[in-house]
Amino acid sequence: MRRPLCLAMLGFVAAVRVITWIKPLPVPSPPAEDGQRCTIVGTVRDIVSYTDMTTGRPIQLIFLKAAASDTSFDLQNNSEFSNSDHFNQPISNTTTEYKDAAQVICRLSSENLLPEVENRLPEIGSRVRYQGKARHFREATNPGEFDERAYYAGLGISMQLTDAVLTGKSRNYSAYRHFLYEIRCRAGDILETVFPEKEASVAKAMLLGEKKGIDRELKNLYQEAGIAHILAISGLHISLLGMGLYRLLTLRLSRKTASLLSSFVLISYLIMTGASPSAVRAVFMFFLYMLAGLAGRTYDMPTALSLAAVLLLVENPAYLSNSGFQLSFMAAAGAAVVIPRFSRMGSEAARAGGGIRYTPPAGPLKSKLIEGLRASFCISLTTLPVLLASFYEWNLFSVLLNVLVIPLMGVLMGGILLLVLTGGLFTGLGAAGGTLLSMMALPVRGIFLIYEKLCLLTQHLPGRWHAGMPHMWQILLFYAGLAVLLVLAEKIPKKAGWPLAAMLCLIFAVNPRGETQLTMLDVGQGDCIYIRTESGNHYLYDAGSTSRKDTGTWQEIPFLKYQGVDRLEAVFVSHWDEDHVNGLDAVFEWADQSGIPIGGLVLPGEGPDGDEPDKLLESARNHGIPVYRMIAGEELSDGNTSFLCLHPQKNGFYKDRNASSLVLKLCVKGDGEESAFTALLTGDVEAEGEMRMLEEEREAKNSMEAEHSMEAKNSREHLVGCDILKTAHHGSDTSTTEEFLDAAAPSLALISCGKNNSYGHPHKEVLQRFEERGIPVLITTDCGAVTIRAKNKKIKVQTFLDVD
Repeated sequence: MRRPLCLAMLGFVAAVRVITWIKPLPVPSPPAEDGQRCTIVGTVRDIVSYTDMTTGRPIQLIFLKAAASDTSFDLQNNSEFSNSDHFNQPISNTTTEYKDAAQVICRLSSENLLPEVENRLPEIGSRVRYQGKARHFREATNPGEFDERAYYAGLGISMQLTDAVLTGKSRNYSAYRHFLYEIRCRAGDILETVFPEKEASVAKAMLLGEKKGIDRELKNLYQEAGIAHILAISGLHISLLGMGLYRLLTLRLSRKTASLLSSFVLISYLIMTGASPSAVRAVFMFFLYMLAGLAGRTYDMPTALSLAAVLLLVENPAYLSNSGFQLSFMAAAGAAVVIPRFSRMGSEAARAGGGIRYTPPAGPLKSKLIEGLRASFCISLTTLPVLLASFYEWNLFSVLLNVLVIPLMGVLMGGILLLVLTGGLFTGLGAAGGTLLSMMALPVRGIFLIYEKLCLLTQHLPGRWHAGMPHMWQILLFYAGLAVLLVLAEKIPKKAGWPLAAMLCLIFAVNPRGETQLTMLDVGQGDCIYIRTESGNHYLYDAGSTSRKDTGTWQEIPFLKYQGVDRLEAVFVSHWDEDHVNGLDAVFEWADQSGIPIGGLVLPGEGPDGDEPDKLLESARNHGIPVYRMIAGEELSDGNTSFLCLHPQKNGFYKDRNASSLVLKLCVKGDGEESAFTALLTGDVEAEGEMRMLEEEREAKNSMEAEHSMEAKNSREHLVGCDILKTAHHGSDTSTTEEFLDAAAPSLALISCGKNNSYGHPHKEVLQRFEERGIPVLITTDCGAVTIRAKNKKIKVQTFLDVD
């Protein structure tokens, strides 16, 4: 109640959240169809140049604010390009008609630029005309997968223009903004000269906000250790630079002049580095801090924080779903609210108990260490739900790691800035200047090395919590509990308060069991099926794709993190064609680095003569994963769940890998002898294999009936009446014969295949067989990942994408 403005602003934020829940914000419409050749006319907002660390190719991105297509400008009399026919060509007839302005990324590379225009990039603020091929951002089709379309839509960017070629530009541009861009480019060049490639990418991300060129392995390392926040322009960077500059200026100038100059420099720095939401928030709060000092008023951090949130959301309500926005504001809220309240924890309880006991003063180092631990714990506690919702895991050692990392940030940022300033002065000194800069860079490189070693150390410590995606009720309950702790902080003794705060985190460990889950992921032209049993154990059946690059990295591992997988009991491989196994090496590597044990790799026990998955076996051996083989009749049990192998048969002759696919029947026992849930996982088995399974079952049944055994009376046909059928071979007409389909009689069929694949999967004949029998079919190309949940004989089907 002491902060009415703050409460009003928080009410506005809550209202925006509720409204966007009820009615999601519209996604900006791309100005051209996917794959269409088109021309885009617009204003240059930013230019980003970097080197792709994977391919080594230079990449240039032009960020445009595209105008409506009927808006044009005069490109005649443009003497700068008068000697180039390339720039004098008329606008293409494929110019796209669209009404609304949109932001577009024009993607260039040195291979696509003509020699005469290779180094001629437009100026910031100039009007330009680009021709290229429209590419829409990819929508996530699996839980946990990065949603490229939603991310860029939140930033107001509707599409990319690939292989873009500049065909015209205006003379007018923003001299001020282009000057800032040139400073950024010059600073980036100096950092690339001073540091090795990997360290230069980190330094550029920290100082200049250029995160696209950062080394992926190092970025993942920082993220897994819980210190990835140092790579983004945030409150920490702004406070270090802003307050450092302000204090330096007050040595010679008045407070008013120093405040105005430092605010102007920070605003310019904000524009130069791209004005990310976290940076805008930090600069705005710094400006209010300076303004409060000049006006002789008290600066209130919670009010400034809430006001910054409102201003950003007025500009773009979609920021509320941006993980960077959420983390930035929750971390600031931890510093503004949680740390002060927790620092007073137990004060009233101590007074009620007859006074505060005398505690001998701690040494300066110990005192700072304790204070740092408290601050790091409070901020980690406040941001934990956002971290789990964004990355699905949390490194417990990040609390301690940040205590060691953050104090060095001042030295690190100051050192990088000093190198940039000094590098500008030493430009004309040649080799001598380069040697001097390299020597000056040694302390900074030493800090980078310390950071990397600390992150690597945490990889080998058992402190990573694989919590998975939290439920909304868990997030709400956590923040409600934290709010109660904040209100009662003074009344709760310290010895009880801090453990209670830590115990709040256990809310995210609550994971009710008793439900079987089967998810067929959308991996394009390939297969990947995840199973979680009633007892909460995790299994994989195949993991590969030939139509998507690095599906293990981009689809399968994010899904496993999303599910909170902390151990894989087994990885079943139907056969070792690339579209079934090429994602496993990435999964094995991730599991090894994350401390996630894999119980075994299970392969078919029979196959074509001389055909062995040498690469797969070597990968399993390198990661210490035992290898097992299964043949028909063998069974793996997990409580009430069993995996019964139906194929291949022992001593069978198989012409190829498909024919010897490992076929499993997943069965969950219900009351008595009746199964509560069954699913057939068929790999790429073909008609011959299906017939063998039917013949094997008939022979076994006839043999037992001839013996008149009790076993025969209680025997059940394994292929009769399954709930779920994973359709073999991506819906090819070489599988799923009518006889096999009649025997299995599934309630639902699943098909995994790639969109517009060259094989024509699924074939019309197979779909017709399903239709004739009234069996519904779900195809990953239409509905994304398909999740089946079974509990107490009730089966729930959920598709990741909405289907008609």
